[in-house]
Amino acid sequence: MSHVTQLETDLRQKQDAFRALYGKYAALAEQENRESSDTERGELQTLLDDAKKIKARIDRAQGDRAISEEMETLYGRATSASSSQQRLVQPATLAQMKSAGQLWAESDGFKFFKDGLHHSGGSAWRTPSIEIPYASMFATTLTEDPASGGKLLVPQYLPGIRSLLFKRLVVADLMASGTSDSNSIIYMVETLFTNSAAPVSEGGTKPESALAFDQKTEAVSKIAHWLPVTEEMLEDVAAIQSYINARLSLGVQLAEEDQLLNGNGTPPNLLGIMNRSGLAAAVARNSGATPPETNMDAIARQISAIATTSFVYPDGIVMNPANWFTCQVSKDNNGQYYGAGPFTTLPTATMWGLPVAPTPSIVANTALVGAFGSMSQVFRKGGIRIEASNSHQDFFIKNLVAIRAEERLALAVYRPAAFGKVTGLN
Repeated sequence: MSHVTQLETDLRQKQDAFRALYGKYAALAEQENRESSDTERGELQTLLDDAKKIKARIDRAQGDRAISEEMETLYGRATSASSSQQRLVQPATLAQMKSAGQLWAESDGFKFFKDGLHHSGGSAWRTPSIEIPYASMFATTLTEDPASGGKLLVPQYLPGIRSLLFKRLVVADLMASGTSDSNSIIYMVETLFTNSAAPVSEGGTKPESALAFDQKTEAVSKIAHWLPVTEEMLEDVAAIQSYINARLSLGVQLAEEDQLLNGNGTPPNLLGIMNRSGLAAAVARNSGATPPETNMDAIARQISAIATTSFVYPDGIVMNPANWFTCQVSKDNNGQYYGAGPFTTLPTATMWGLPVAPTPSIVANTALVGAFGSMSQVFRKGGIRIEASNSHQDFFIKNLVAIRAEERLALAVYRPAAFGKVTGLN
């Protein structure tokens, strides 16, 4: 067995060992739901490094053999092709297939070297230069064309999935959270308190006060969607089901955020805060004032109005990101930013000491100020449920699986007047 043959055998053994070990560790990682350990990666890297060294030795050995064969050709001792092969090659093709050494041996430069014997003297000398055509060095140019070397190109695949991006979920975080074990939430709201308390003289008649209540009912609504997936996809693509489950859950949460703000109350929709009756009177930004009222000024007026008329102080502001950006870059008459400016660490989104929740879920140029934590509550009947089945229509015979995500929730707003809109923002 030649030296190169032995090296090629060693390389195949390393490759087989790498494939076996890689398959073993990949199966363990998937079974234990984890990434490969440093020890496992180290063993695989050692096999890979050994294979690279053997490959480099093969390349050197083959390069040495090529040099030897070209030298034999240079001195005319290369094995000639059979006469039948020679008849199949045209003279022009033979000229193109000559090696660089053959072309130099047939040139005037080589004759100058061989016959002139200039190299045997003590003085400096050099042969005349010759130009070797590039086409003479290679019979066929290797390109990326599919008919040439294109099939040797292996695409580079990056791991993971580059997900679509969606808006941040911020509204539910402002509200109180609760649980429900029924299909509706019923709560009592005080609608009237006539306070007649007053000083009374001895033996005098005490004034009578009055209270009135109203019963509010909030239905527990369902938000759901589903996705068909082939069984082959679930079996053959690692972690695809967990990824699909996460995206289905996100879809439910995105719909929930829109319902909490903008639901129209028509079953099965929630009645969102923006569409509730009894909200505090809306405040419009006075753009015609001198100087024009800013977004911050208008929001401050609504905060004060709610605290004065509803006797509860707001604890949050929801506004569109475009209007929040206007607030961030607002400057005074001297060109100074009202806020921290662009060259500071990313600030917490706050205004007048209240947290700001920027979200595209609220219509542009409108903000919602309110006591979210104390005067609203989201009741959930369990969490988001993910279920899968092949019993939908003809999914069983088509090897399809329906994966469903759903949740049930209700929104209670105990005092609508604790919430107010600010309009006309820029």
